[in-house]
Amino acid sequence: MDDLGIRIEDVKYQTQISDIIQGELIDLYGPNGYKSIMQTMTKISGKTEKQIITNFELFSGLSEGVFGKSSESKILDPIKMKIDIIGMENIHQEEKIDRKSMRVLIADDEIEILGLYKAFLEGKGKEVITSTDGRKCVDAYKRFNQNESENYFDVVILDQKMPFMTGLQAAVEILDINPHQKIIFASGYLEKTLLEVLSKLNKAIAVIEKPFSLDVLEYMINNSEIFEKLEKININQQERDINEKMSEIMTVLQNPI
Repeated sequence: MDDLGIRIEDVKYQTQISDIIQGELIDLYGPNGYKSIMQTMTKISGKTEKQIITNFELFSGLSEGVFGKSSESKILDPIKMKIDIIGMENIHQEEKIDRKSMRVLIADDEIEILGLYKAFLEGKGKEVITSTDGRKCVDAYKRFNQNESENYFDVVILDQKMPFMTGLQAAVEILDINPHQKIIFASGYLEKTLLEVLSKLNKAIAVIEKPFSLDVLEYMINNSEIFEKLEKININQQERDINEKMSEIMTVLQNPI
């Protein structure tokens, strides 16, 4: 919003409307015909050209007097269709911008702990989807992402030891769908899990050691710096010893809480 209290989005929308009206009239009547139409409309209404072509209702009301009854099918319908399309696009864009809550998918076979995570994180304003094993987690991930042009979940939290499919096995399928998905493993064996992840995925991924406090869980989810540092490790892998990679990851995961 600028100093006059006008939303930038509204100005953009008005510009889009004027481009559509102006373009449609020039296509039908040419530049000179457009000028003649605007002169007539401004004379009838006492409004400026800009006021007319940025306001479809005003333009529509003036059209019948200028073009006659044929104006609706020949001129107004095509213009209104194009305006409706950009209106829906703008609404969709605003919905993306307005979505402030983080979306988290959590898989853990301990139902009571899962409920605790969910209640705590929802209390912090996050949208939380839960599943009780790795297979259900992957199914949920696919279901929520199938109609999304962008990734649905901001973070996926996977308990390593689960029935039907381990956290690592679930991560393989999730990363196959989206290689850039942020994942946090929850495990009682930090170094063992890190080693398994590096060996299987050849990728640095966040691991949080059980048992952990809910504050530590939230810290890990919110801390984008951790994920950025892990991504740098992935980018700069080169030919390094696995123990060296382990050491780097452990340094990143050191938690001040």
